[in-house]
Amino acid sequence: MSGGAKVRLNGERQRYTVQARNERFVIMTKPFNAKRTYLYTIADLDRGVRGPCNKIFGLPCDVNMPEGATKVLRELEAGEMEVSFRRCVDLTPADREAIEASSQNDRRGCGV
Repeated sequence: MSGGAKVRLNGERQRYTVQARNERFVIMTKPFNAKRTYLYTIADLDRGVRGPCNKIFGLPCDVNMPEGATKVLRELEAGEMEVSFRRCVDLTPADREAIEASSQNDRRGCGV
């Protein structure tokens, strides 16, 4: 469930920071400086998509911190939350490759 790796997704200028992950889900954030906040995306590797959660009022906690991201990861694992079917985009092969590379770097203990 470690995080901290940087991932550049296809078509994005700024890299995402991995906040939490497991075998199926990867929760990533990036700064949104214009509003002094952050944007998040959840990658579902089994479905091959990424996007926001399906909760009407958004996330129940701050996923820009590892503790909050871990809580959301537990909800995803329990089936209490999922990646939105309406607002998701397909993961490109380049996206999958970048996510898998960050996972391998985490396992080896070297940051990207």
